[in-house]
Formats: sequence, structure tokens, C-alpha cells
Amino acid sequence: MISLKVIGSFIKKEFRQIMRSREMLIVLFALPAVQLLVMGFAVTNEVKNLNLSFLDYDRSATSRALIQSFDSTDRFRIVPVSNAAKPEELISAWKASVVIVIPPGFGADYGQGRQSNLQVIVDGIDGNTASVANSFVAGVVGDFHRKRMQETMHRSPIPRLNTQVELLSSMTFNPDLRSSLNTIPGIIAILVTVTSMMLSAISLVKEKELGTLEQLLVTPVKKAELMAGKLIPYLIITLVQLQVAIVLAGLIFRIELAGSYGLLLLFSMIYLFTTLGLGILISTRVASQQQAMFFSWFIMVIIILLSGFFVPVQNMPRGIRWISFFNPLSHYMTVLREIVIKGSGITQLMKELWILGGSGVLIFGLSVLSFRKRV
Repeated sequence: MISLKVIGSFIKKEFRQIMRSREMLIVLFALPAVQLLVMGFAVTNEVKNLNLSFLDYDRSATSRALIQSFDSTDRFRIVPVSNAAKPEELISAWKASVVIVIPPGFGADYGQGRQSNLQVIVDGIDGNTASVANSFVAGVVGDFHRKRMQETMHRSPIPRLNTQVELLSSMTFNPDLRSSLNTIPGIIAILVTVTSMMLSAISLVKEKELGTLEQLLVTPVKKAELMAGKLIPYLIITLVQLQVAIVLAGLIFRIELAGSYGLLLLFSMIYLFTTLGLGILISTRVASQQQAMFFSWFIMVIIILLSGFFVPVQNMPRGIRWISFFNPLSHYMTVLREIVIKGSGITQLMKELWILGGSGVLIFGLSVLSFRKRV
């Protein structure tokens, strides 16, 4: 029989050690809060303040009006340049990220309804930024064209046939397209992963380094009691960090929890079986805290890169997508975004529930077997 009294004594001992160490308190509570704030403001997929230059060879009222239309958006910052400059030289010298060339006769052709062309040269070093910037340019030019058509319709008593199709789009759940709604839940998932995996690995290795682990194993204390007493404190601490992160997300980034907080805790506890299990698995294979930190970071870098936080999983090659399917962090990140932003329920998240549950049982089970076999 497992003794709850023994487990409770281990939990008290672990919390006392944590409370005695000021450095550990900073690592557990201050640093995650700072990371959430810094990454929340810094990590964004929005494209803003791109340097934009015009080479206006037309110098007509129409070309000047087109240039002024780009002043109404924060996506671009217009950088005046001489018409003698070459687009490639402007981009190579980092003076501009986007160059729009307005050819001679643009205003006359546009006013007469003839085909009028604009040349857009974009810095393609960052493919994603270049694609987004090109879309922004097309959107501003499209708005300019629609406004000019409306003005023409108002001035002319004879209605003209306009064959252009206008798309009326709206964004559900994120009407303002705030990148923080996507990045903050992902950052919280990463913080939960880092804290639980690394601390559980270091905790057991520390006992091994001090020689107390072997002493405990020769006592009547069962290994299940020892593992529970060592891991439950970090499970509680990680859940507290999750709560603090959600509160900070609401206070600073105005992100309100749309779904059930109880459901979020349920999925978090299921996911922590995976991360804590990985921590135990690492601790049984290394001999020092430095090695535990190295292997923890090595694994975390891989699962973070394959989680869809930086690059959508759909954009990855097919083989990498299959690997990402077995990445628990990608599913936990999906759960956080679905519950926090959409307010999804257990019905919509059944697939993630089965995957995270299966991953937790498999990895935690392997870690327990490895712990018994190794130590």
C-alpha cells in the first residue's frame, strides 16, 4: 500500500528546499513572467513599418494620390528617394524593403481606362515578409482603385459597368487580427513545458549527485512514493505558473479566457504527465544536473520547433508533419488556443484528449519502468 503520509512528507521537504532558495524562486516565478511579457510583445507574425520607396517617373496627380494612399497605413514607412536610384541598389543598401516603380504615362492611361501597370520590387530574403508585403501593396492599390471608381461614378451621370468583384471578408474570433491572440497561448504552452520537464529532471539528478537517492532507495520508502513526492510539487508549481500566465495575459494583453478554466486545467494535468515523464526519463540516463539541462534543452528545442509555434505545421513537408503529429506540445498548443480564443469544449477537443492521454500514459509509463530498472 502506498502511504499518503510518506508522500506528504516528501512534498513538504521539496517545498521547503524550494522556499529556502531565492534563486529557485526567481527561476520558478519571476523569470517565466518576464519571458511571457518580453516574448508576448516581441514575438509577432505581424508585418509593420516596412521601408517603402517610390520611383515616380510619371509625376502626375494620379501618381501623387497613389503615393499618398500609402500614408494611411502603419504597414509601411515611406522613405523618399531620388528617381535616379535603382530599386536593387535601394534594397541592397537596406534603404527600402519594397520599391514601387510608377512608369511614365501611368496617370494618363489610368484616367482613360487603359491598362496601367505598376512594378513592385520586394526584398525576398524573408519569404514570409515578402509575401505579406506584396499582399499589403495589392490591398492598398485595390482600395485606391475602388475609391477612384466611386468618385468617377459620382461625377458622371452615366453609370459605368464595373466588372470588378469585391470580397467582403470578416475575421471570426479575432476581428482585429491581433497577433497576441495567437502567440500568447503558444508562449504559455512553452513555459509550461520548460518548467515541468527541466525541473523534474534536475530534481531527481540532484538527489543522485548528493548521494541521497541511494540512501532513500534502501529505506522502506517505495519508489512510487518517492517519485510522487518529488513530482507533485513541480506539478503544483507548473499549474500555479499557468494561472499566473493567464492572469498576466488578461491584464496586459487583454486576452480573456473564452472557454472553461476547468477544462484547461484538465488538459494541462494530462499534458504534464508527458513532460514530467520526459524529465524522469532524462534523469535516469544522466549523471549530473548539467547533463540533465543539456538533454532537456535538446529535446525542448526539437519539440518547440515542431509544435507549429514559429512555422504552421501545415507548411512543413509531409514527413515532418507526421513527426509533428506525435509531438505532444503541438496538440497542447492547439488545446490552449482553442479554449482561450474560441472557447471550444470537450467535444471539439476529443482528438487532442486521446492523443495527449495516450502520450502521457506511454511516456510516463516508460519513465517509471526506466527509473526502476536504472536506479
